[in-house]
Amino acid sequence: MIRAIIYAVLVCAIMTFGLVALDLNKDKPVSVLPEKKERSEVDKQPSKKDETAKAIPSKAKAANNKADQVKPNQVSQKPTGITLTALIKGLRSDKGQIIAQLFDSSDAFNNNRYDQAVRTLVIPAKNFSGELSFNQLPHGEYALVLFHDENSNQQFDQTGTLIEGYAYSANLSKTVVGKTAAVNFRQAVFRAESDKKMNISLIYH
Repeated sequence: MIRAIIYAVLVCAIMTFGLVALDLNKDKPVSVLPEKKERSEVDKQPSKKDETAKAIPSKAKAANNKADQVKPNQVSQKPTGITLTALIKGLRSDKGQIIAQLFDSSDAFNNNRYDQAVRTLVIPAKNFSGELSFNQLPHGEYALVLFHDENSNQQFDQTGTLIEGYAYSANLSKTVVGKTAAVNFRQAVFRAESDKKMNISLIYH
């Protein structure tokens, strides 16, 4: 009898505890998914990978826009100035050098002021093709004098055993030159308004 009473008490206690447990858990779902966390301020910042991905299309677009720009045509301008070409004939030998000077001043020409020449050309006689060219000259009046410096001493030798050849623009002849003590600017002058060619013969006495 006592055992039956104890057994009945235990059964009642177990049932009571079970009901209480069920009552405590009745509001909880059987399976709850983890809540989606709010992105932090750090998470909201774009990654370097995202920035690179966005930058590439932007650069490509900029490159395309640059390529689409139409550049104005560049007009090539011809060099200003004129070219004087002197064809020299009668070179006696290929020794020494040819020295040619172009003047635009009568004072410098008449007084042998060689340092005031507009242009000076010095060409080895053995490499001389027979042509002298002065480029990019302004329009105006000029006089040309040249000589064959056979001994390469940079002096016009007219005494002793060596009489060096010489010539002037306007192709002054030996006869004309022989009639005057010195050729002046007015005798040798020529006017250049456009590209010009002239034939000149060297004079040897």
